[in-house]
Amino acid sequence: RKENEEKMKLLIAIPALDYINVEFMDCLVKLVVRLKNDGVDFEVKILSGTLVYAARDKLAHHAMNNQFTHVLWLDADMVFTDDLLEDLMFSGKEFVTGICHARRKPYMPCFFKSLNPVERFDEYPTNDIFEVAGCGMACVLMKTSILYEVMLRFGTCFCPTPELGEDLAFCDRARQMRHKIYADPSVVIGHIGHVTIYPDDYREYMAKIGAVKC
Repeated sequence: RKENEEKMKLLIAIPALDYINVEFMDCLVKLVVRLKNDGVDFEVKILSGTLVYAARDKLAHHAMNNQFTHVLWLDADMVFTDDLLEDLMFSGKEFVTGICHARRKPYMPCFFKSLNPVERFDEYPTNDIFEVAGCGMACVLMKTSILYEVMLRFGTCFCPTPELGEDLAFCDRARQMRHKIYADPSVVIGHIGHVTIYPDDYREYMAKIGAVKC
């Protein structure tokens, strides 16, 4: 490490609704153990609430007010390996996402080639880091300085707009501040989903429960 290189102080920022998935917690515990063993200065902060953008803004303020150099954003329905931080840092980018897909069909990528109009990638490189117009915050490592700049200019980081949800609204603001966003195909993240299971005699079953009056 060079003497003038910035020493990392990491905030693991997790906005949640009303619960956190068990698989996610298992991954988080393993990540925390790895970071402790590697001597990383870090804090885990979880904020719950129905307004995800408000939780994200509060987490951003926490990062800025407590001199964190980097923020690792994680959604509470993701799975990842314990070397996640090392893998994202390897890119050398100030704003980088891992590769994850939506948890509902058709399972499209959670990163976008255009924000106006909003357009996802149909295909993307699998052998090298590539630039994106925006991404979800499910698994993102960024420098806290980006949050400072966006907050100073816009008064918010994650407040949604009529056209964009909180994740893409932040990406749009960051890009207006001339920051580039990258996706690293070597960092693959799982998105925990769910399916509805019906009996084999689906039509008969649905007819029966439809006939029940509450």
